[in-house]
Amino acid sequence: MNSRISKRSAIAQGFAPFNSSSAKHGINFGYALADPVMFAELPWPVAFDGGTGVALADLPQYTDAAGLPELRTKLALRYGVRHDQVMLTGGASQALQLLADGWIDPGDVVLMEDPSYLGALRTFSIAGATVVQLGLAAEGVDLNEVEAILQTNARVKLFYTMPAFHNPTGRQMSRDYVAKLAALLARSGALLVQDLVYAELPYNGPAHWVAPGNNVINVHSISKVAGPGLRLGWVLAESDIINRLAHLKRDGGVSPVLSNIVLGLLQSSALDSHITRLREHYRAKRDSVHSLLQRSRICDLGYSVPSGGFSFWVRLTPGTDPERFIEAASRLHGVHLVNGRNYGPGSGRHMRLCFSYLPISLIEQGLERLSHLHANL
Repeated sequence: MNSRISKRSAIAQGFAPFNSSSAKHGINFGYALADPVMFAELPWPVAFDGGTGVALADLPQYTDAAGLPELRTKLALRYGVRHDQVMLTGGASQALQLLADGWIDPGDVVLMEDPSYLGALRTFSIAGATVVQLGLAAEGVDLNEVEAILQTNARVKLFYTMPAFHNPTGRQMSRDYVAKLAALLARSGALLVQDLVYAELPYNGPAHWVAPGNNVINVHSISKVAGPGLRLGWVLAESDIINRLAHLKRDGGVSPVLSNIVLGLLQSSALDSHITRLREHYRAKRDSVHSLLQRSRICDLGYSVPSGGFSFWVRLTPGTDPERFIEAASRLHGVHLVNGRNYGPGSGRHMRLCFSYLPISLIEQGLERLSHLHANL
């Protein structure tokens, strides 16, 4: 039976399926889930509320491939783009899937950082792309290395990055750096895809990214600031790119009911006020975890403190066998980690420690168990 599955399905078997329920068992540092404590603090609009301007008869109906027109218009105003430069998607994940469908043929090259977001690695790999990951330094990747690849490989279709804030490292990249990267790619006809799902959650000052247009495509989501269960994201790009993506949609549009909830949030001051509270909440959690890690023995202390996002990216202390340590942490102590090599071939001695979902008390317990394990391995 397995011999009949598609090549895409065979590639997918090499990636673990998303299983958020596992975060409820033991102490799981592997998933960057939103903190459920904060869901109750957002005044949720009524889904079937005609006060948003959407006809009540349209809410249970199919909608446009590009999404609910009223929400697209509101997002266009929020980001300073035209209505035809906005498309709604089933979360950022569907946006990446559509981009892969629209631009990637088997054997085409996608450039990414090492490390990079697991979901994007999975999506582009299943599409048949040859994923080339470049080492990530403090500012970003080496642009000379990017230029050399572009000059020698005509099959580079896009560069995927998270400039604000990088997943899993939490780094902020400068607007000047990203603009230079976009210009470099444009000369070769390649796209720059900026994943901006964490962009609303800076902890040390404003976030930076390049505005959409020309070869720059920006992907956003409501997941990190309202609720991932809404499954609503959006793409900002030139109208011809939006049109191509709309032709790839195989559904009746993103749920108008959920879109109406997001529209209601954007039409009030509730969402922006909530985002301000989220920044304070997650900043405090980040600072607490930083203090705990500084007293821990499991990692080198020269890690970068994330300036946004939901995780720390730390390097295991010398002499620690990553596979043995991670296996023993789960089996003996109920602490679940993901090996850094999953995020990139050069990241095998690293771990991503997500702090967003767990309460500080459980994070402290988990780090204590890891320190105990480290001392006794």
